[in-house]
Amino acid sequence: MRTKDKKDEAATKGSLLSRLLLIFGTLLLVLALAIAGYIAWQYVDAQNRYKEIKSVAGLEITSRTVVDIDLTLEELRFDWEALRILNPDVVGWIIVPGTNINYPIVQGKDNEFYLYHLFDSSNSGTGAIFVDYLGSPTLDGQNNIIYGHNMLDGSMFSDIFLYSNQSYFDEHRVLYLCTPELNYELSAIASINLSANAPLRQFTFEEEDSFLTFVREILATPLAAAPDLYQLINEAEQLYSFVTCETFDFDRRVILSCIPIRSVVPSEL
Repeated sequence: MRTKDKKDEAATKGSLLSRLLLIFGTLLLVLALAIAGYIAWQYVDAQNRYKEIKSVAGLEITSRTVVDIDLTLEELRFDWEALRILNPDVVGWIIVPGTNINYPIVQGKDNEFYLYHLFDSSNSGTGAIFVDYLGSPTLDGQNNIIYGHNMLDGSMFSDIFLYSNQSYFDEHRVLYLCTPELNYELSAIASINLSANAPLRQFTFEEEDSFLTFVREILATPLAAAPDLYQLINEAEQLYSFVTCETFDFDRRVILSCIPIRSVVPSEL
């Protein structure tokens, strides 16, 4: 009888353990689905909010995917006053034809706030596109650094990561950077992969040679580059760096380095 009792006790314990494991597994599944649902909601919410912001800006580009524009650099114009009402931190707008990049640029009091807040200052892991808080607010400094997340849904600066591929780089070298004062046409000259602690954030240079030395060091080992990269470096007077996270290593950054080709005064709204 004791042997049978022990077998029954063991069976009862085994059944209880199975039920507990089933309950635990179900809870984990529900939690995973809830997290996935929340992330998906954040993506959709951010897309809808930025669509509204584009409408406020008066931008005649309605596509939420790849930007394909027929407007000239002079015709790219924005209602900056309306944007400032939404957020006085707005300093510019970035458009990269043939990519998903079409966003306002802000500059905060630090480099933390807009990592977790949208353009309208609402909380979101999508964040905003923002210029380094130590950089020029008019985006005309010698070294201009603009940050954006590498999002799984392809939004924000995810396409910057694609510039690691030489053929993609070659096909998407034109960027438009617009400010209330001037519209700039930029040309991509190199894509690089650096440690998050790399000395990229230098904003003042005592001499011209020190700036060129800085650029040469930053672009020393490009992933993809213009065929005349070293000539372009020697002629560079300004550098624009568009920075996003590495997909699989959050301690590294993929950076698209660009130089200005021309600038124009935008036509009036």
